[in-house]
This record gives sequence, C-alpha cells and structure tokens, in this order.
Amino acid sequence: MTTLVVGLDPLAALRELGGARDPDPVVAAALAELAGAGGVRVTCGRERGGIRERDVRLLREVVRTALLLRMPPLDEHLKLALAVRPDVVTLIPGERERLGAERGLDVEDRRAELLPFIQALAESGTLTSILVDPVPNQVKAAQRAGAGAVLLHTGRFCWADSDANRAAELEALTNAAKTAHRLGLVVHAGGGLGYQNAATVAGLAEVTAVDLGYSLVARATLVGMTEAVRELRRLVQDGAGR
Repeated sequence: MTTLVVGLDPLAALRELGGARDPDPVVAAALAELAGAGGVRVTCGRERGGIRERDVRLLREVVRTALLLRMPPLDEHLKLALAVRPDVVTLIPGERERLGAERGLDVEDRRAELLPFIQALAESGTLTSILVDPVPNQVKAAQRAGAGAVLLHTGRFCWADSDANRAAELEALTNAAKTAHRLGLVVHAGGGLGYQNAATVAGLAEVTAVDLGYSLVARATLVGMTEAVRELRRLVQDGAGR
C-alpha cells in the first residue's frame, strides 16, 4: 500500500508570518497521523523562519508512524539528524530558486561531497534518501553512493504545460521508479504534487510513498487538517489500487 507522507513546512512558514507560536507543526503532526497519514516530513536549513530544531526534536518524541527529515548536506544539519535519528533523512539542494525551478541533487557531480553524509547516516541506522530528478543516471548514481532510497522529484510532471508534456514526464517518472526498484532502492515521490495528480503518481507500482506539503496545508486551511488528510489519503489509496 502506498503511504501518504504529510509535509509540514508550510505550517512553519505561517507561524513565522504571524510571529506567533501557532500553527504548531507538532500538533498538526498528531492530527495528521490520527487522520491516517503514514508519515510526517519536515525540512531543516532551507528557509529562514521555517522548521526549528525544537520542532524536529519534539516531533521525534510525538510521531508514531514515520518521521522524515529533509536537509541540505551541511554538517550542522547532520549533527541534528544523528542526534534525533529520524526514520528517513533525504538530502536535498541547499536553496530553492523559485516554484518551478527546484531540481534534485546532481549526485553524479557531487558524489564525493555527499558520501560522508550518506555513510554517517547509514552507520546510525537511518535510511538515507536523495532527492533526484527522474533520470536513470541520477538514480543509479544515488545507489552507487550508498543511498538506500530516492525521492523522485515530481515537479516537471506537475508543472507540465500540455497533455503531451505531462505524459512524457509521467513516462520519465515511471522509468526512473522502475530503475530504482530494480537497484533495490526504496522509492518515494514528491515535489509540487496536489490533490489533482497525487493519485496518478501513487499508481506507479514501485512508489511506496507520496509526499505532499503545500497543497495539503492549503486545503487544511479550508477544511481542517484532519479532513484534508482523509481526503488525500482516499485519493492516494484509490490511485494505488488501480
């Protein structure tokens, strides 16, 4: 069964915008799990005023499903990850340029830089993933670097401007997922996914988890976190059941 991973970073952005203590990602995580989420994901070190160290440490105590942490390959974040020991750590680029421009890590070119982080996390017993574009060469490079999983970036599929381009990007995702599965990697997918396309990605047999953040939190502002997760979970289950 495909797992729904709920990304809570946008809640931290709302908290910063209001200069208050709420909304609290830790409370939202508990609500998401009660509604059927199979995992909770946060990102550290990407945006000022985002997820705090306090959030990560409290989430490790509260989350009962799976805690997933995204982080750039920097020593300060590695120290936190080794102390907290989330279930999955995904290495990501250090900066986001703009909505449609984010890409995965270039594992082929940055392999030497990434190796110490992957090795340290693996030795701690943490499943290490890398955010990669859905390109077979990048998937293979992640496996050679020692990663146990990949997070396939779905942005190109989500932001395709025509049916033909969307079909081509879905084919690229499919091929990358098959390559990763064949290499023995755990396959997750996320980046720009929304309620209108999550089921399609969940329908890829090799994908074991889909990760949604902004669209889910946006929906939650209208119907509440519990209902937003329930709606999305039904869509993901329907897609995975195809």
